[in-house]
Amino acid sequence: MKKLNELLEIMKEHQKSDRLVHGAWLIDETVDGVYRGCFFGCAMQTPNNAIGKACEKYDLPLWIGEWSESVFEGLKPEDAVKWPVQLLEALINFSGDTEKLMHDLAIKRLTNLLPTENEEVNSAIESVIDYHKNPDEQKRIAAESAAESAAESAASSARSARSAARSARSAARSAAWSAWSTADTADAATALSAALSAADAAARSAWSAASSAESAAESAAESAASSARSARSAASAAWSAARSADTARSAADATADVWSRERDWMLELLREKS
Repeated sequence: MKKLNELLEIMKEHQKSDRLVHGAWLIDETVDGVYRGCFFGCAMQTPNNAIGKACEKYDLPLWIGEWSESVFEGLKPEDAVKWPVQLLEALINFSGDTEKLMHDLAIKRLTNLLPTENEEVNSAIESVIDYHKNPDEQKRIAAESAAESAAESAASSARSARSAARSARSAARSAAWSAWSTADTADAATALSAALSAADAAARSAWSAASSAESAAESAAESAASSARSARSAASAAWSAARSADTARSAADATADVWSRERDWMLELLREKS
């Protein structure tokens, strides 16, 4: 990834000049004619397919581009401004395989969900982890099926065991997404953001499961069929869960915690192969 040296210097300058901001590809042209913006909006100085253009120009895998932009948006502002330089420095020294990196990151994410109080969900998550360790299409299909089945089971059991099923359902949905997502990484960042936020926020909430059981079953089914619909559904559930959680932390803090873990896992994996 030698071309990333150029991008690193660009992002160092944007960080130094306080041009990195959340929530917009490009805003506020500065006196020197340079716009402020998000990670790749600022990097490419365009709001049009900034991630795709950056990945093509700098030989960066698209899944890393999509994922890293979501990390940027999910971190607290004071952490987000440091993230592009942190990531690029680690990527430049990385000597491993980026496809394996994607699977290794998924393994860390799924392992973090274990154990749940639902053995079927545990088994499904372990099946998805096994797929990521030795990926092939047959294992992916089997793992996806097991995870979807576990998600439906957890949603059903919510009617009789609401508290335990709530966290199990959330973990199962994340497992179902993880198995599915490697088949279509173009939408990975959108679905990932929603699934992770839902898993983290719902696990900490005192949210009533009476209404969530039905939405859980729908989200589980949608996760294998449409990342866009699933992302909207899961994001809505995550927001509702975080808002009603019996905790002093805000929804933004809960989301930042999720993305902080993602950041730390990625940097750890990159440094292991530097």
